[in-house]
Amino acid sequence: MKLDSLVREKYPEFIAGYVRVSGVTIEPSVEGLIERKREIFDDLKARYGAVPALDISEVKAYRAFFKAMGADPSSYRPATEFLLRRALDDRFPAVNNVVDSCLLATVENWVVVGVYDVVRMKGQAVTTLAAEAEPFELIDGRKVSPKLDEIVLRDDEKLLAAYTLGDAKAALIKPETSNVLLVLWNAPGVPRERVENALAAVSTYARKYCGGHVDEKAIL
Repeated sequence: MKLDSLVREKYPEFIAGYVRVSGVTIEPSVEGLIERKREIFDDLKARYGAVPALDISEVKAYRAFFKAMGADPSSYRPATEFLLRRALDDRFPAVNNVVDSCLLATVENWVVVGVYDVVRMKGQAVTTLAAEAEPFELIDGRKVSPKLDEIVLRDDEKLLAAYTLGDAKAALIKPETSNVLLVLWNAPGVPRERVENALAAVSTYARKYCGGHVDEKAIL
């Protein structure tokens, strides 16, 4: 994956990373991952259970970044805040071992981790800025368009994700998926160390809970 220099010029504190993983096996659930979730959720409840979400510095950072890109974080919550609230309420999403590993790494480290089927991508993925109103379909079927200068992920043909809108249906993980690209994005105010921790966590989860082999990883 590449990071367009235009992104760093406009948002100097933005950090992106990626992990390429081959040979994953998609399963509804994995016992070890279930146990790991319980550990993380217990820790989150101990740290944040009695704290109003809007008082948490990382929540403030993501909300401010949403606003900087022209989005209302009260209407469509940042993934980190959404997942924290779900973890505290015992309603954390469960999709499959690969997606769940990324969601867990997200809420554990305050770094957004998206996952995309490499076979369904064309050419090299790049984190860049939206230059025009380019509609795409979200995983839930809604048709949306990123705002001008919103951070997006795209391949040679299409959008794969938009920072404030979410992931496209075009590279959705399916039961037959075996090779994946994991993409990590922070918000200004969330330090590089958190991105490094998220990269290490999701790499471990990909091997331990998804049977994958980490072929390449980097922070850009």
